[in-house]
Amino acid sequence: MPKQIFDAQTILSMLDKAEKVVVVKRKESAKLKLRVGKYLYTYAAAPDEVDKLVSSVKDKSRVVNY
Repeated sequence: MPKQIFDAQTILSMLDKAEKVVVVKRKESAKLKLRVGKYLYTYAAAPDEVDKLVSSVKDKSRVVNY
């Protein structure tokens, strides 16, 4: 089961450790999914906020957009 994170600061600290980052965008919302070790963490927010978080990822090859 994925674990949902509600704090943007927690997601920022996990972005460097993530093996894979998946961005799922809808019209009014977006999800950020991080694969860290054996766990999948999700973060739901506005598309603008998710774009700001993804821009801080250093290795862009780990980012997958859907």
